[in-house]
Amino acid sequence: MLEKKEFETNDFLWRLSSAVAVVSGLFSLIVFLLLIFNYVQIRNIDPIDNLLITQMRQEYASLPEKDDALAQRIRDLDLLNRKAFFTSQHHLRTGAVLLFIGVSIFMISFKGAFRWKRELPKLDETPTADKEFLAFAQSRQLITWAGVGILALGMASALLTESLVMKNANASVAPEGGDAAKAGDGKEPIQVAKAEIALPTWDSMEKNWPSFRGPGSLATAHFTTAPVDWDIATGSGVRWKVEIPLPGANSPVIWENKLFVSGADKDKREIYCFDINEGKVLWSKTVEDLPGGSQAPPKVSEDTGYAAPSMVAHGGRVFAIFAEGDLVAYDLDGNRLWGINVGVPQNHYGHSSSLLAYDKFLYVQLDQKVDPKLMALDVATGKQLWMAKRSTISWASPILAQTDFGPQLILNSEETVDAYDPITGTQLWSQVCLSGEVAPSPCYKNGIVFAANEYAVATAIQLEKPGDAIEPKVLWEYDEYLPEVASPVGDGERFYFGTSGGTLVCLNAKTGEKLWSEDMSDGFYSSPVLVGDRIYVADTGGKMYIVKASSTFELIATRDMGEQVFATPAFMDGRMYVRTQKHLYCIEQKANA
Repeated sequence: MLEKKEFETNDFLWRLSSAVAVVSGLFSLIVFLLLIFNYVQIRNIDPIDNLLITQMRQEYASLPEKDDALAQRIRDLDLLNRKAFFTSQHHLRTGAVLLFIGVSIFMISFKGAFRWKRELPKLDETPTADKEFLAFAQSRQLITWAGVGILALGMASALLTESLVMKNANASVAPEGGDAAKAGDGKEPIQVAKAEIALPTWDSMEKNWPSFRGPGSLATAHFTTAPVDWDIATGSGVRWKVEIPLPGANSPVIWENKLFVSGADKDKREIYCFDINEGKVLWSKTVEDLPGGSQAPPKVSEDTGYAAPSMVAHGGRVFAIFAEGDLVAYDLDGNRLWGINVGVPQNHYGHSSSLLAYDKFLYVQLDQKVDPKLMALDVATGKQLWMAKRSTISWASPILAQTDFGPQLILNSEETVDAYDPITGTQLWSQVCLSGEVAPSPCYKNGIVFAANEYAVATAIQLEKPGDAIEPKVLWEYDEYLPEVASPVGDGERFYFGTSGGTLVCLNAKTGEKLWSEDMSDGFYSSPVLVGDRIYVADTGGKMYIVKASSTFELIATRDMGEQVFATPAFMDGRMYVRTQKHLYCIEQKANA
């Protein structure tokens, strides 16, 4: 015989529980319906292929002269479209939490209403105590499982909605049923050839331009001489000019007497090697036939394209990665050594994070919507040596800073700036300070890490080590002008950056005080570079500005490159190498400059 536990009825608690159950049930139903409504709306928001923006861009491209007002309207509408997309995603996550809370309260109050319910007399039958207890127990179980079912349905709907939204945003990013969704897990690189590898020293890296923004991706040239006076139209000061067959937003990298860039469209991926003295093509290679490679081109934005990440030259070889995750290694003579597909990056603008190398490690920052991570591959074989899990998406590139506490691999993400041991992959520190769609990389100078992004803040982070662990300390924040694409640079006393709105900004490194800001012709996608006591930076309209690295604004020169510029220039002794929309230039310092 079952033991019955007697409960006393309580009219007040019964009424209270019933009222709470009704209110929370209605609340949960409303939240669920709003989630469905939000999904229906967000299906019509594509951050890449907005019909109106596409039509406006086509109209702009057909104009005989630039229309600055139309260009600004396109930028404003594009920004509004992207903000709507990400706001809807935020609403989905918030709605899922509210639904969980509402259904939980509903379950508790519903059970409470049964617990304190009034006993009604039976007209035809008075059940035995055992039957009464069994019926009550069965009712409680039924209510519990019904509540669990409602909660599971609501949460699944919310999560499925967000998943479908991201799938819609990333349409055509991954091939159906392909291996790309595994993001490189378990894949072995194709070993095509073997080559002896001699790892470069930091000193030799500084004397070359091995990666995006130079040695360590720090945007600081080792050599202090660079051209000031040239004329693209007449050819004065231009050592050579060559056309690049395929488009690409990546920047030139240099090792000794060879310069490397990549190019791609939806059908083809290529790597080019140029002689830095004469500009002739030493070799070019088509990248294809990689294990797990995508059979369909991924969906990318017009600004990003299929070859946005810059290459890296390291240890007698050069490495390139493309939008679908194809990663290849060649020796400096054009022999392919290995290749692998690391998985199609799951982001809605296309992959743009540039490669970086140090010691025997090749670093791949895969900050994506699904399974974000930082990978360190063996430069000799392409095999994974370590992997660090990441938490959010970004489009930024890593930097390698030689700090007072040893070398650090420093990365931006959608929320944080994070530092890792470049040898072991151990996370050294993390600082929450960013938000939004993060494309600018951090910079480092004299113990201070500087990170900034549009619709967030600019933050200076002082690195300290009071004990065994490195501790980041926020020195100051600044929120007036902020970069959206271009990365900042520091000279030890100041930080400099350009905004997509066309403003150059200089901040005091110790206090965050704005020392100066100047409006230029067009926005900045190309990052500023420090060469001696000068800042070189090109806007998207093709104007190269040379500015004094100083607490007061001093424009040294403005030179027209003749085409749009999105890439960051490379600098060697007395020379500047600039990739424009269609060409590659070598600008040489004049003898009397």
